[in-house]
Amino acid sequence: MKKLHHIIAAIDFTPSCRNALREAARRASLDGAAITAVHVMDEFLVHELKKALSADQSAVRAEWLERLKKFVAESEVGAGAVNAEVRIGHPFSELVEACRAHSADLLVMGAKGSRNEPNRVGAIAAKCVRKAPVDVFLVREDAQGPFKKIVTCVDFSENSAKAVQYALHVARQDDATLDCLHVYQSALAMSLDYGGFAPSMPVTIDPEAVDNWRKDLDAFLAPLTREAGDVKVTALIKERVNIREAILDHVNETHATLVVLGTRGKTGLREMLIGTTAEKIVQNAPCSILAVKPDGFISAAD
Repeated sequence: MKKLHHIIAAIDFTPSCRNALREAARRASLDGAAITAVHVMDEFLVHELKKALSADQSAVRAEWLERLKKFVAESEVGAGAVNAEVRIGHPFSELVEACRAHSADLLVMGAKGSRNEPNRVGAIAAKCVRKAPVDVFLVREDAQGPFKKIVTCVDFSENSAKAVQYALHVARQDDATLDCLHVYQSALAMSLDYGGFAPSMPVTIDPEAVDNWRKDLDAFLAPLTREAGDVKVTALIKERVNIREAILDHVNETHATLVVLGTRGKTGLREMLIGTTAEKIVQNAPCSILAVKPDGFISAAD
């Protein structure tokens, strides 16, 4: 894949976005990309601050820009290499506009769950994964340094091929191993998977089917991994009732630190919403997520 050119790091001054900023800066330095830290102020908050401080909007924006620059400096990412920008409006809309204004090719955001749902991402982050016109990197608050175990999900679609190439790019930079995982459902498995509500359990393995799928996966990966270099790439085939749970089980079993997945599968549609498998993984994976959009993806209006 081509190197990144411009990265947008969304900043809300939380610990999780500080870690995301560090990862954004690391990715930018590895690819020689520009990076802009963007904080979006809610219009109502700006209105209230104007009244409380007896200041105009430009003064309020200037004050928060200084706070943003201080946050960047304290994050020890090389403040001189990071541009800072404060926008006013709806967070999702303004982040999308920032991506377009800077011709960004990656949006990096922090991901922190709640006490009851530790892996769930915030509403704005989830919306950006679904609808932002660029690839979205959700970085967990506890992510530390280079990613060492990467998993990418393969369904033989054009978008999953793009995800494999992106995963290889990161693996080369981080000296990581890469699992390319395809989960297939037999006729029995599909009959048992009622919209993803079936339990996570294996079905009877068909050795011939597994062998055929393995050959297909090897053929699919061969041109994509031709320049893998020293990256250890493992092609894996699993037969399961529930594809989503099988992927999450593999992530947990291998202690993966990053999952790279295409947000559109075999249908190839350029719709605004991601597929149900990708949605499930984004909302439940315990590690960082890199959501890769299909070529030609166009964000729908908010």
